[in-house]
Amino acid sequence: MSYRLWFWIINVATTLLRLLIIDKIGLTIDEAHYWVYSKFLDFSYFDHPPLIGYIIKVSTLIFNNTEFAVRFPIVLIFFFAIWIFFICVKKLYNERTAFVGVLLLNVLPVFSFLGSVIAVPDSPLALFWLLSLLIFIIIIETNNKKYWYLLGVTIGFAMLSKYNGVLIPFSVFLFLIFSPQHRFWFKNKEPYFGLILSAVIFLPVIIWNIENSWASFGFQLNHGFGHSLPKFSLTLFGRFIVAQAGYISPLLFLMFIFIAFLCVKETYKKKDKTTLIISCFSLPVLLFFNTIATFNEVLPHWPAMGYLVLSIYAAHLTLKFWHAKWFKFYSYASWGLALFMIIIVPLHALYGIIPIEKFMSKDKLEKIKHGISESERIDLTNEVYGWKEVGNEIRRILNSYSKEEKPFIFTYKSYLASELSACVPELRVFCISNKINAYDFWQRDLKKIKNKNGLYICNDYFFSEPKNKYGTNVFSSYTEIEEFPVYRNGKKIKNFYFIFCKSFNPYKLPQSYTAINLQTKKDIIQELLKFDHFVFKFINSNLKSKFLDFFAMPVSYCDAKNFNLSFFIVLTICIFILWKNEKKHFWAKLTQMASIIAIGAVMVHFLKHYFERSRPLEIFGENTNILFEKLYTLSFPSGHTELAFSLCTFMFIMVKKYRYLYVLFAFSSGFYRVYSGNHFPLDVLIGALIGAFSAYTVITLFSKYAKKI
Repeated sequence: MSYRLWFWIINVATTLLRLLIIDKIGLTIDEAHYWVYSKFLDFSYFDHPPLIGYIIKVSTLIFNNTEFAVRFPIVLIFFFAIWIFFICVKKLYNERTAFVGVLLLNVLPVFSFLGSVIAVPDSPLALFWLLSLLIFIIIIETNNKKYWYLLGVTIGFAMLSKYNGVLIPFSVFLFLIFSPQHRFWFKNKEPYFGLILSAVIFLPVIIWNIENSWASFGFQLNHGFGHSLPKFSLTLFGRFIVAQAGYISPLLFLMFIFIAFLCVKETYKKKDKTTLIISCFSLPVLLFFNTIATFNEVLPHWPAMGYLVLSIYAAHLTLKFWHAKWFKFYSYASWGLALFMIIIVPLHALYGIIPIEKFMSKDKLEKIKHGISESERIDLTNEVYGWKEVGNEIRRILNSYSKEEKPFIFTYKSYLASELSACVPELRVFCISNKINAYDFWQRDLKKIKNKNGLYICNDYFFSEPKNKYGTNVFSSYTEIEEFPVYRNGKKIKNFYFIFCKSFNPYKLPQSYTAINLQTKKDIIQELLKFDHFVFKFINSNLKSKFLDFFAMPVSYCDAKNFNLSFFIVLTICIFILWKNEKKHFWAKLTQMASIIAIGAVMVHFLKHYFERSRPLEIFGENTNILFEKLYTLSFPSGHTELAFSLCTFMFIMVKKYRYLYVLFAFSSGFYRVYSGNHFPLDVLIGALIGAFSAYTVITLFSKYAKKI
């Protein structure tokens, strides 16, 4: 039997099936919100990193603003994610196990429907999580150093998908700690450079947070860990367990608990490399979010990546225990229930086939509000219906007003604002709320709609009149509520309410409304310089001591006499070390050293005169602690630091046995330049990078071309 062939049949068939249904129902609240991301492309967003917004943007540019366009890339991503999963399992076990694993993912509701159809950040996260796993497996198999850089790229894109991606380096670290034969990687530069590369890819998110007072990081920390000290809650934990069981399916959820226990047991007893990889890439995620769930509200899909990787071991155990009758019976029952769930939920979303009223008490059945029964109100699939009709009604209302009186659209709930934005994509929707949300960062310009009329929209789920919500002075007058009912299969499922509000004055909003009170967007360069000044003051003032002065003053005194004493001492020592260890190639190595020093010095000279940055003494005056050398201009970058790092990088590569001394000298040189009051930390950092880069480049070029000359 060709399991690879059957894999492609299953993967292609399920992908085509998903493509057939993705445009049959409206967008969910979350999907509409991420679609709005694509209207306001930025380095990042208040509640998530930016990748999902850019993915949707590319797709909507091709297919226009449709449900198909929003979901198509997600179906495509899942197609490739399943392929990567198959390769991972094949490498860890065999093709048969890989095929069973693919079948399992296609019956788990959290992956087969939610993760493969609904446009959420978890979908690209799953792809890059699996790519990271595959690359790490290859690293373990081949010991090829170059794959660490590729791993850095995939981790970077995982973090651009969702903040959960930051757990991947932790998984890698755990494996290297618990696997003695692989700990040697801690002594290699490639893992660290790979990690730096992932940080560089993640840099847009950091820049956005700097510009916006760390709003996204703060929101996610509070969202994940709560606003107060942890306090154990059995109720919260119980709710989270039940919700996970619903996302995984109850019987398979119980099986996964058993599988996690066996995975840990086999890892501990047999010291098995395969189960250790699976454990490190799955269990920390599961433990992390289940621990948080004991004291804070956690969404059930957050630990999904743990189940994704644990499915590999589940497939392995399925084949291992298949001969046992009890296991075979339980597998049929659990897989059957999961398959039933992934069929019945989409069918109900499409055709409303589940008789919800049959599962409700008589009291709730008789409860009717605004003509809507309780059974319709609690049916979550009703959320995706009626938006096209609402969009048409909004256009009709707007067209009834003259150009001068035509109102802007607004509401008070971000969820509702996103759905309204999606149903009238050609229009801008404002969210004026007393709780900070993503819209506050998109509408800092509320003064632009001052004195304009507004059309306020809400529905049964989020009902509140604007004059009660904002106060009577924000608008000069309000019309009566106009009701617009939405029907599904002949039954009223929700009401929308429209209120015309005349002459908006944003300055009359209560102080709690964040859009007008949000801090001004900060300039990244100014924030970087401010942080640079803060670190300088800390090192130059807070760390000042007689002990450090004792070592720094002689060097600073010589620098004041234009003689870099420490550099010439270390240069002499380095030449002596080269002579002792590289006699055969001494003159060639010395030529390289001289070239590195000369190239770095020229680069620093031109950069100093190009930027002409003032020294700390010129900026802070008498508040700067100076040791002899008084300089006022040409601060950026630090020439002393560049020299130290270029020389030490060269020696680090050429004669490794004294490498710790080289590192100590290089970093102490940079620290001394800040401590003595002559340079800012940023000057030192860039000087260090120039020195290290010029040394590495020259050595690489010499090794590549010297023999040909």
